Amino acid sequence: MWALFWTALKKEWAIMRSYGLNFFMQFVTLILVFVFLYFGLGYVGGGPKVSQTQEGLMVGYWLWVGIIMSLSNFSWNVMQYAQQGLLEQLYMTPWRLRGILAVEAAASFVIYFLSNLGLLLFFMLITGRWLRLEPVTTFLLYVATLLPGYGLGYLLAGLAMRYKNIAQLFNVLQFVMAGLLTLPVDRYPWLNVLPFAQGVRMLITHVRHGTLAWQFPWPAWAVLVGQTLVYFALGLTLYGRLENAARERGLLAHY
Repeated sequence: MWALFWTALKKEWAIMRSYGLNFFMQFVTLILVFVFLYFGLGYVGGGPKVSQTQEGLMVGYWLWVGIIMSLSNFSWNVMQYAQQGLLEQLYMTPWRLRGILAVEAAASFVIYFLSNLGLLLFFMLITGRWLRLEPVTTFLLYVATLLPGYGLGYLLAGLAMRYKNIAQLFNVLQFVMAGLLTLPVDRYPWLNVLPFAQGVRMLITHVRHGTLAWQFPWPAWAVLVGQTLVYFALGLTLYGRLENAARERGLLAHY
C-alpha cells in the first residue's frame, strides 16, 4: 500500500508540474474571488462589525476550497478513468478500486494541503489580520472537518459509475457546501447533525481566540468525530451499493 501511495504521490506531483500554468491560474483565481468577497463585504457592511467577520470569511473560504477538492477528487478520477478506458483495468489490479481511490485522495491531499496553506497566507496578507494558528490543532481540526467531504466524495464516485456524468450535480453541490459552512450553529445547536458545521465552528474559535486542541470541551470533539465517522461511513456504504449496481448492469465498459 505504501508503494501505491508513493506512486500516486509522484503522479500527482507530475501532473501539477506538467500543467503548471493551469495550477497557477487556479491559485490566482481563488485569491481573486477572495479579494472580491472581502472588499465587497467591507463596502457593503462597513464599520467595526466587518472586522469581526474577517476570521470567519477567511476560515470559511479556506475550508470551502478544501471541501470542494475533497468532493471532486473521487468523482473526477472515476469519470476520467472511465473516459480513458482504464476503469476495467483497475479492477484487475491486486487492490480494490475504493482503496485505489482512497490512496490517490491521500496523495492529492498532501499536495493540495500545502497549496491551501499558501492560500491562507495570502488571505492574511490581504486582510492584514494574522490568525492564531497552532500547527497541531489547526491540522487536526482541518482534517476532521474535511473527512466528511471525502465520505461524500465516495458517494459522488459511486454516482459517477452508475450515471456516468454528474458534472451538473457537482456544480450544484458547490453552492450547497458554501451554505453548510455558514450555518448559525451557535443559535441552533441541532444544525450540528449536518456535515462540516461543528468543524467550522471549532476552527473559527481556534483562530480567533487561540484555543488549543486539548482546551476544547470533550462534547465538542465528540460531535466533530461523530460527524466525521457517520458521514464517511455513509458515503462509503452508498458507494459500495452503487458500485455493485454498476457492475451488475455491465456499465463499466459502456462510456
